[in-house]
Amino acid sequence: MTKSQTPKDHPRIYLFGDSLTERACFESDNGFAWKLEEYYEGRVEVVNEGVQTARSLRTSFERYIVKVIEDRGPPAPLFITIFLGANDACLLSNGPYVPLSEFEAHIRHYVDSILDHPGTQGTKIILITPPPIDVPSPGLEPADDLPEVADVMQSLAKLGRGYKTWESKRTFAKKIVQIGKEYEAKTEQVAVLDFWTAITKIACKEMDGTPEGDFDELDLKDRLPGSGLPGAGEFGKEYFTDGLHFGKKGYEVLTRELFALLLAKWPELERQNFPLRVSVQSQYVPKVTMR
Repeated sequence: MTKSQTPKDHPRIYLFGDSLTERACFESDNGFAWKLEEYYEGRVEVVNEGVQTARSLRTSFERYIVKVIEDRGPPAPLFITIFLGANDACLLSNGPYVPLSEFEAHIRHYVDSILDHPGTQGTKIILITPPPIDVPSPGLEPADDLPEVADVMQSLAKLGRGYKTWESKRTFAKKIVQIGKEYEAKTEQVAVLDFWTAITKIACKEMDGTPEGDFDELDLKDRLPGSGLPGAGEFGKEYFTDGLHFGKKGYEVLTRELFALLLAKWPELERQNFPLRVSVQSQYVPKVTMR
């Protein structure tokens, strides 16, 4: 979390999520927390509350978001990002680490709490989908001229833990999009960023030099990057350093997409709308455990 040294009436932004949020504070990675800090420097404080999973964060949300906002008093936070699912969607022997229905309940609790709390009236909420993972390619080209062989290769690859985890992440991402669109239809305070699709489309374009529209064709052929299926490419370490956590390109894409959504939907959040105050840098305190 961030140790604040700013006055209580200083405008603030809260970043709520898992280790992908926690690690987003480094200039070397172009992390979105660092870029927000740079963009709003001297005007708005950025509070990074990246920890672990939707389940484990339930208590942290009450303690580090709701309680802090109550103790601080007005003004309400400008916006809060909720970026979860990367850990929750990881597979155990009996299914995802956090069941999808439970994950959905946690996300809705966070959004409803912000919308309903008297201390966050007017606070904007950005839901960010979990990203894909980068499953190593099997090194096999699909046997397109031998349909039966191709089907067997595809079926075997889909039995692997890597592909199943990739598919689980996609399912959780779709759930965030569904939840986000429901809230978008009800209030102007909520926006959803489909980061899973955005980064996958960009990777498709970079690897093949094809227009982003070919994402649908590759999806139909089961060849989206990171899936680990025959003929599918990999994102590479510039996107995912270990298959899960972002490299510099991964954070660059997220930062670009986040700023584009934020300032297009809510131009009132542009930095020039906030007076320059005493410059106080937020102090990011890394957690001992990184997931």
